[in-house]
Amino acid sequence: MMRTGKGEQLADEVALYRKYRPQSPEEVIGQEHVVRALVGSIREGRLSHAFLFCGPRGTGKTSTARILARMVNCERGPTAEPCGVCEQCVRIGDGSHLDVVEIDAASHGGVDDARELRERAPTAPAMGREKVYIIDEAQRLSREAFDALLKIFEEPPPGVRFVLATTEPHKMPPTIVGRCQRFDFRRVATDELADHLERVAKQEGMVLARPAAETLARQAEGSVRDALSLLDQGAVLGGGEITEQTLVSLIGSPRSDVQFELADAVAVHDARSVFEVVHRLVQEGHDFRHLTGQVLSHFRDLLVVRSAPEEPAVLDVAADRHARLAAQAAKFTTAELARILSLLVAAQTDMRWTTSPRLTLELALVRATVPGADPDPAGLLSRLERLERLAGVDERTMGAAVPPPPATPDAAATDQAATDPAATDPAGGAPAVPGPAAVAPAADSPQPTPEPAAEPVPHAPEAASLDLHTIRRSWQQLLDRLLDQRKMTLRALLESVTAVAYDGATLELAFPPGRRFAVQKVQAKEEELQQVFFEVFGVSPRITCAARDEVPGITLIEEDEPPASREDAVARLQEALSAEIEPEVGT
Repeated sequence: MMRTGKGEQLADEVALYRKYRPQSPEEVIGQEHVVRALVGSIREGRLSHAFLFCGPRGTGKTSTARILARMVNCERGPTAEPCGVCEQCVRIGDGSHLDVVEIDAASHGGVDDARELRERAPTAPAMGREKVYIIDEAQRLSREAFDALLKIFEEPPPGVRFVLATTEPHKMPPTIVGRCQRFDFRRVATDELADHLERVAKQEGMVLARPAAETLARQAEGSVRDALSLLDQGAVLGGGEITEQTLVSLIGSPRSDVQFELADAVAVHDARSVFEVVHRLVQEGHDFRHLTGQVLSHFRDLLVVRSAPEEPAVLDVAADRHARLAAQAAKFTTAELARILSLLVAAQTDMRWTTSPRLTLELALVRATVPGADPDPAGLLSRLERLERLAGVDERTMGAAVPPPPATPDAAATDQAATDPAATDPAGGAPAVPGPAAVAPAADSPQPTPEPAAEPVPHAPEAASLDLHTIRRSWQQLLDRLLDQRKMTLRALLESVTAVAYDGATLELAFPPGRRFAVQKVQAKEEELQQVFFEVFGVSPRITCAARDEVPGITLIEEDEPPASREDAVARLQEALSAEIEPEVGT
């Protein structure tokens, strides 16, 4: 048995969203602005005769309308704190009150229904102090019905109040909206909704892990009713214990790490990894339409973080996830993310009619990963730019497009050519030997002659089991190790890096376009990075760095190094100067 109002009981088999429906102002979740306004109006005696409650589904519009009816009809009222135990409150709670009428406009939205309501409204209340008409889905009323109600809204009879609840306020006639007090209900924040789910689970004797509660809250998209319904289903599926694995079976939601892995593959144009991730999700039984929505949401988060990095409150995510999003968003330009989102939106639209949702998703991801495969103008520009680079037409990228010389089996000869000044002098006529970092244009200023490459550190026995996907998935661990060792400069440079190739001896890292300075800085700290890499992965490969080519048709503003936050800047100064900041002494 569960109390839904003071002294009111419901059977245990009632659905959770009905069982835990708010019955008093303090039980309404996430709508403090609405509750505060209604409570203030009651206390000051300035309550309006008509209200418009608008907002997303499951946010408490109808429940708040019932609470308002209790406020005006409670035997202790009108009061901002209805008792919940008197006859008026009990009857309003169980829906048997004669003067509180709930009308479903979806099925009673004709002009005849509106005329009947207009004729019954002026009559005296049968058992309460006031009559309250709650019209749900009010936007479904016909135009003639709105016209019939207009006069009574303009000159309401005494003791009658109207509450219009709608999820589409833009469909309401301005003449009706102008005669109502409007309250906009908001989606409930993820943390607040997860806290509510944990309270409900505790009262129901369920075992609900915090990560699972947050997953349910995110899946419900701020709807309390949807969240409680999912909790009800999860409890049945998990036998009273709800874990993240239970939710994967319930809603087919992929793990967030998969979304980051997929975005990394798109960032470095790794189509093979894209197909591997999609195939793995197929084997796990994920729904492609739902998966497309999750991927679309992830890239949308990346776009928001990229466009508004100083506004973490824009996204309703945990602090640690926001940091990961910010690091990954730096791998893209805003225009690149906008293009990827447009491809995913088109794929999501096509999935409504196609019989091959997997092919639709893969095609969108391939076009996002390989711009040359896109038949749009951006794809044509990509192919033209590739031809220009091969022909050496584009002066800005000529250094990266010089064709390599014939392969030489003697590795020592290659190293000698790379370190011999005559081999890199254009006047001598000898072509330069491009290394793995040749994708990044060299700086205009002359560079010192590099020292011969040191012998690689012997690999640990675990090297055979280490692959590219493992490195990508565990990259955050390497960043955390750098943070623990106070190597803030190197960590800041590596946040926007993606591993693109690993053959057991050499690890190639890709930087976003325009980060030539970052490429040089990380390459200069190769030994330092090798040491930390060995601590995390057990191997110490040779590190090479390269900057990705920019996407054709997208104007890129070069930024040699991403702007550091105030905390990172202070940490870098402390590292460079080996200094400590003394606290200010108050006078």
